[in-house]
Amino acid sequence: MEEMLEILIVQLKKELAKSYQSREYNRSRNTPGIPKTIGQFPKNNTGSLSDSITAEVREIDGEEMGVIVMNDYYEFVDRGRNPGGSGTGTKFRDAIDTWVRQRIGTFPGLTFQQTSFLVRRSVWDKGIGGINFINNAIDNVIDDMIERGEDDYAERFEEFIDEKLLVLSKSSNEITYNQ
Repeated sequence: MEEMLEILIVQLKKELAKSYQSREYNRSRNTPGIPKTIGQFPKNNTGSLSDSITAEVREIDGEEMGVIVMNDYYEFVDRGRNPGGSGTGTKFRDAIDTWVRQRIGTFPGLTFQQTSFLVRRSVWDKGIGGINFINNAIDNVIDDMIERGEDDYAERFEEFIDEKLLVLSKSSNEITYNQ
């Protein structure tokens, strides 16, 4: 089980290191005649999310489970966020402020508060697209095993994912994947 967790962690970090085209955000910058490099950054340019990934084997309800723990915002990177919703509270504002501080800083000519407000409004109006990095990592591991002719191990890995893997949010220890 520990070996499978380690394989999965390596692949999760590889998925996060990939560069993804920004979805909707910075769309006006990606127009003909303007360099396409603006707004096309890897999802882990700070390394915060990929550095936060840890794994352990825990006994839960008398059964050994593989547990992966990540920073709280992994859900939004993985699944995205729909427009609107219940994002008016302090938790939403704090999460966006932290993300803006780490990833953007400020837009030219604007204060941090103005920049953060614009990003919050954009997320509220348009939502954000997820990159599905957890399922992509799992699929890549299984595909690699099958290519190498390790069909039995791939089958055991798939069974482990379906029955023995939990992904937890770091601060709340709330199960948010594979329930």
